[in-house]
Amino acid sequence: MSNVDERGVLRGRTHLLQSVPVGGSIGIVTRIASFVCVGTLIAIWPASAGQQPAAASRPAASRPAPRTVDGKPDLSGFWRGPLLRNMDKNVPGGFKAIFTPAGAAAYERNRTKTINPEGLCLFAGIPRASISGVPFQIVQTPTRVAFLYELMWTFRSIPVDGRKITAPEPSFFGTPTGRWDGDVFVIESAGFKEEQSWLDDDAHPHSDVMTVAERWWRPDADHLAHEVTVTDPKYYTRPFTFDRVFEHMPPGQELIEYACNENNRDLPRLGFGPHDPDYDRPRPANK
Repeated sequence: MSNVDERGVLRGRTHLLQSVPVGGSIGIVTRIASFVCVGTLIAIWPASAGQQPAAASRPAASRPAPRTVDGKPDLSGFWRGPLLRNMDKNVPGGFKAIFTPAGAAAYERNRTKTINPEGLCLFAGIPRASISGVPFQIVQTPTRVAFLYELMWTFRSIPVDGRKITAPEPSFFGTPTGRWDGDVFVIESAGFKEEQSWLDDDAHPHSDVMTVAERWWRPDADHLAHEVTVTDPKYYTRPFTFDRVFEHMPPGQELIEYACNENNRDLPRLGFGPHDPDYDRPRPANK
């Protein structure tokens, strides 16, 4: 079953904050059902155990982030968060306030003449993957950190061996290098495609000279903090920074195979520009 809707845009996939797509994976329903069952048990537990409701409502103390044998914070695990659509929350006036003339023209082209690359089953790339509502996994070793994405069922592998970026081949995720800055894992990437790649779900553009600096750290066992700084002097007059926090998925939940092109009957009907947020809102049955 394809994970793309009639406009070719990723359907709701975050288990708790987005709806289950029609004909969606049984795994998604199982995850939601599991959450509902667990939530029901938590709600009735104080009464069945003779505990006071006040004690049950007391927030649990956060658990410290685990560490690897070499003392680094262990970022490994399955992570998720809601779809955020765009990356301009820290930019006063939005991206239009910092577009260069070339950036404004590229944005207009994306809005009116470009099909959402994800609707064509192309990789989200960086930094667009940072706003995704689809889960991902991190696998960490002393010399390499891998990000395994459920979205488009792809990955990126970051070397942590001191190498420098030299003459990168343009790609959706760029060419990365990784290093540790205390307890923060830093990824610096360059060498991005300019065509068929959007900065976010709202069609904001990026150019081939863009560089991206990511910072990842684990404030506690259940959360993964992320900050990304984009520098693209061809399309934006200054660098900008986006940040968010992901949550660790409950034990037993993992990634689900994502076959974007399977049964994708909507490809001939895709339109130009960003997806309309109203498109996925519930409609009367006769509509």
